[in-house]
Amino acid sequence: MGKSSTRSSTNDQTSYEAKGNFMPINLGCDPQHQKTLSDLFSAATATHEIRDTSLDNSYLWPEEEKILKSASQKRRWDFVTGRKCAHVAMATLGIDPAPVLIGDRNEPVWPDGLVGSITHTSNYAAAAIAHKSKILSLGLDAEPNEPLPHKVLSRISDTEEFNWVQNTKGKEIAHPGKLLFSAKEATYKAWNSVTKEWLGFRDAHVSFHLENQTFTVSINKASSIKTLSGTFGIAQDLILTAIEIPVS
Repeated sequence: MGKSSTRSSTNDQTSYEAKGNFMPINLGCDPQHQKTLSDLFSAATATHEIRDTSLDNSYLWPEEEKILKSASQKRRWDFVTGRKCAHVAMATLGIDPAPVLIGDRNEPVWPDGLVGSITHTSNYAAAAIAHKSKILSLGLDAEPNEPLPHKVLSRISDTEEFNWVQNTKGKEIAHPGKLLFSAKEATYKAWNSVTKEWLGFRDAHVSFHLENQTFTVSINKASSIKTLSGTFGIAQDLILTAIEIPVS
């Protein structure tokens, strides 16, 4: 892909990893089932993650930097780290990094021929990217591994999901409510990228399969997409959920 501005991308990924801020985060409900971010997707998807509070907008393309003119400090960190992850993931796919702009709902607008998803929370950010010829859509979400407020759980869950959270809490998973919330966020990202339609929390029913750290989503509204499959990983301070919709 062509560049509208001059930037050097040679060995870009290596130079940033040398800072020590790109170490893979181990994810797993127990030590016997450890995963990393890349394990949540197929080989067709490139991923990158970062924990770095020192990044600034000097890492952005000029087109991206314009978006941050009036942004808060938190918004700047989210945007810069998310785009940096996206740029490195593009390089992993063998593509020259290019600007990732925003759409009408602040969603990422990917360069032609690519699909992707960006997430950020606290001091963590990550991106997943794939060729549109291989993957129809991606959904990636990160959340702090902490309790979900009861009021929020009641709002986002149906009866079956609510009961699952109550029965699982503190046993197999410390904070299943937050896992449910994250899975629904990843679902919305993957869904909206294809349909461009709104999907409410209760329009998606999530069933978890803890033995292999996967989940299934049933869409409860008229759509060409009725079922989605996802994976998840849990670190000490982080929950990650991922959905990949392959090209049929």
